[in-house]
Amino acid sequence: MDFYLFAKSFQAMPLEEMMQATAACGFNGPTALVRNGYWVQADSMARDLPVFVKAAEKAGLTVSYGSADINLDRLPDDEKMLDMLRCFAANGVTMVRVQHVPKREGDDVRGYAQRFRRQAAAAETAGAKTGVRCVIQLHGHCYPHNATAAYAGVQGLDPRYVGVKMDPGNNLCQEGYELFSYQAQLLGEYLAALGAKDCARLRTGNKNAPDKGWQMQWMPADEGCIDYTDVFAQVRRVGFNGPVILMPFYEAASQQNLWQTVKRELQYIKRCAGER
Repeated sequence: MDFYLFAKSFQAMPLEEMMQATAACGFNGPTALVRNGYWVQADSMARDLPVFVKAAEKAGLTVSYGSADINLDRLPDDEKMLDMLRCFAANGVTMVRVQHVPKREGDDVRGYAQRFRRQAAAAETAGAKTGVRCVIQLHGHCYPHNATAAYAGVQGLDPRYVGVKMDPGNNLCQEGYELFSYQAQLLGEYLAALGAKDCARLRTGNKNAPDKGWQMQWMPADEGCIDYTDVFAQVRRVGFNGPVILMPFYEAASQQNLWQTVKRELQYIKRCAGER
């Protein structure tokens, strides 16, 4: 399996320094994160992304997984969005996680499923046009939030061009938990990527508050409550072989300590996956 770092927490680092630290941890590479304020920005993507990829290669890394705010309601007809996907493809990025679709107060919630079906079909068409696989992440407070909703939307579409990112951490910390064996079997050939982050419910708040002090917190995977040995066993059963995206959203005392924790977490995740 290939293991990638979602480097959102390292925004302030110079590009070359981030690449060197990513390599030192043992990752295959970083996610090509297209976001304003980061190393690759949407308005200058055609210039920034080749620089990002070359810096990765110089550090002995590869970049084949990306993330960008590709609006599913505007695909497949928005040329700017399609150009972003073409730019990814031209630089060796074969999978791109597209924009989340948040659930909003006042929405027609009964219309979410039909809307997502249209969005998934649009993602498939855009992927076929540009040669990338559009990846839709299971994400709390968004739609789809679980495998059941996602499969209903992608069923019958071409898995070469549209897929789903399973995310156990989001399932537990936010919304959408389902048995991991069920998720893996249901998604099957549509399982495109696995988010690797963890959490735990800790009693750190006011015991007299409505939640009685229990709060969900992001944790390194070797300290959280998800059984990642089981997660990897289940996804391997359906032929999944990566990529795995580590997403360190937890806090550390310093950036140096954060990198040390990320390295330890990656080693743990690799052990759970049966790799070294």
